[in-house]
Amino acid sequence: MPEHAAPIPTIRKGPEFRPGPHVEDGMKRTADPDRDRLAGVQAETGLRAHSGLSAVVLLSFLCLTLALGASRTAAETDYAEGSRIDWNTFHPGLFHRARTENRPLFLYFHGQWCTWCRDFQNESLEHDGVVDAIRAGYIPVLIDLDRRRDLFTRYGGRGLPFVVIVDAQDEVRGRFTGHVGPADLTRLLTERRRQISVTGREVAPADEPIETVEAFRGMLDEVYDPRSRRLSGSGMFGTLSKRPQPWTLGFLLRQDEWQERVRALLDQTIEDLWDAEEGGFFFFFDPDQPDPERARETSKRLDQNAAFLWLFSDAYARLGIPAYREVVERNLDYLRNHLWDPGEQRFFGSQFSDDLYYAQSLEGRQDLAPPPVDRTSFTDASSQMIAALVHAADALADPSLLDWAGAALKSMQRDLGTEDGYLHALPPDGPPELEGYLPAQVWPGIAWHLYLNATGASDRQPELRLLETVASFKDADLDAYRERRSPELEPWVETRTQAALAWWLGRLDPSAVAAAGIRPEKVRDQLWIVPGDDPDDVALGFRALERPAPLGTDL
Repeated sequence: MPEHAAPIPTIRKGPEFRPGPHVEDGMKRTADPDRDRLAGVQAETGLRAHSGLSAVVLLSFLCLTLALGASRTAAETDYAEGSRIDWNTFHPGLFHRARTENRPLFLYFHGQWCTWCRDFQNESLEHDGVVDAIRAGYIPVLIDLDRRRDLFTRYGGRGLPFVVIVDAQDEVRGRFTGHVGPADLTRLLTERRRQISVTGREVAPADEPIETVEAFRGMLDEVYDPRSRRLSGSGMFGTLSKRPQPWTLGFLLRQDEWQERVRALLDQTIEDLWDAEEGGFFFFFDPDQPDPERARETSKRLDQNAAFLWLFSDAYARLGIPAYREVVERNLDYLRNHLWDPGEQRFFGSQFSDDLYYAQSLEGRQDLAPPPVDRTSFTDASSQMIAALVHAADALADPSLLDWAGAALKSMQRDLGTEDGYLHALPPDGPPELEGYLPAQVWPGIAWHLYLNATGASDRQPELRLLETVASFKDADLDAYRERRSPELEPWVETRTQAALAWWLGRLDPSAVAAAGIRPEKVRDQLWIVPGDDPDDVALGFRALERPAPLGTDL
C-alpha cells in the first residue's frame, strides 16, 4: 500500500505474463462470437467485426490500411525509435550513474506484441507531463520483456505493462502493473511517492504453501467453475488467474476423476482463444469484461502456442476427439505460415496483436497488412515448440514432424549453441545474447530428450552435456539452482523453471543425473506455490512428482 494519504491512481490492468489471481480489466478487443468452427465444440472464435463498429468506420479503416499496405512506422514495431524519452538499455553501470546524478532508475518492461503496452506508451508515457517528469527526475530504462525475461522475474514482474522504480542500491522504491493514466503517472513521478500495485493478491501470514500433489489437486477442485468451464472460481485458496493454464490442463488430463471436466476446460479454451480463421491461439481472454472490444488480447506467442500444441496433441491421443486433432493440424499450419522461417529453419517469438485485423473474416483479412512478427528467436520458447512437435508427431502418427523438430534443433544449436550451453535470444538485427540463463538450458534439454527418444537415437551426448551445464547453476547460498548465472544480479530461484527441470530429471536414468552432479531433491524442494499464484508455475513439476514416468517415456 502507498505510504501516503493521496488517492491511489487508477490502474487498468494489462495482460498477465506471469499472472496473479485476477485481472480487474481486460484488453481492448473486438470479438463477436457467432458460429461453430470445430466439430462438437462451440468454438466462438469465428471473429467478426463488432456490431457497434459502423460501416463508415470499417470502410475508413480498410482504405487507410490499403493505402499503407505492409508498411509500418518504426514506432509501431520499435517503441524507442519514436519515443520522446531518451531510453537507456539496462546495464550495471546505470546504478553508478544513479548514485552520481542522485536519480532513481525508471525501469519500464514492455512487449511490442502487447496492446496494453502500446496504449500505455501512447497515452501515458508520451504525455507531456510524464515526459517532463521522467526527464527531470529519473534515468529511464526500456526493457523488452522477452529478451530480458530474467530481469522481469528478478524484479517481481507478473503482468504488462510493468514499471519498477529502483534506487542506486538496486532497492525497489515502487512498482506497478497496468496502464496508469497520464495525470496519475505524472503526479506519482513528480512527488516521488511509493506505489506498489503488483497484479495478484497479498499473501496473508496464515496462507499455507501448496507443496504436495494432493494440495494442488485440492486447490484445482476448489476453483473449478462448472458454469464458466474455467479454473476461475473462488475458494479457500483464493481466486486463480484468468490467464490460460495449458500446463495445468495437461496435469488434469492425466487425472481419471477429471475426464469430464477437462473436456469442458479444453472446449472452453478453444472458444476463448482459438483463431478460427487462421489458426493459432490468442494470448488472453477476460470472460468478465463486459465490453467485448476489451476482452481478448490478440497477440500470438510462440511459447503459449507450443504449450497448447503439446496439450491438444496429448488430448487427441488420449481422448480421440476429432476437434482436437483439427486444432493440432491447424495450429501447425499457423506456425508454418507465420512463426517459422523455412530458410533459416528457426522459430520466431510472437505475432503482434491487431484488433481490427482479427475482427475480419479470412476473406476480409486478405486485403489487410497482417500484424507484424517479432523475428527474434528465443531458445526456451523454440525448445518448447520442438518438444510440442514431438508430441504432435506421436499423436498424428506423422514422422515428418520429427524431421521438422530435428531441423529446428540443428539450427538452434548453430545459432544459439555454445560450448557451455545455449544463449537466450537471437535478435533479427544482431548477434545472440544473454548467457547463463537457466530456462535456456532446461528447455533444450527437454527438447533433445523427447526428440532422441522419438527417433531411437543411441547418442545422448546433446542431452548429457546440457545436464552438466545445469549442474553449474547450483548456488551454495540458495542451496538450489539459480535462475541466472551472472555477477550483475543477485541469485534467485524461479518455480516455473524448477518445475520444468523436475519434469526432465524425472524421465532420466538416475545414474546419468548423479554423474552430471545434479541433486534432484534440491529441485523438488522448490516445487511449491502460495495461494493465488499461477498454477502453471508448478504444474509440470507436480506431474513429475505424482507419477514418475518409466525411463524413456514422455507422458
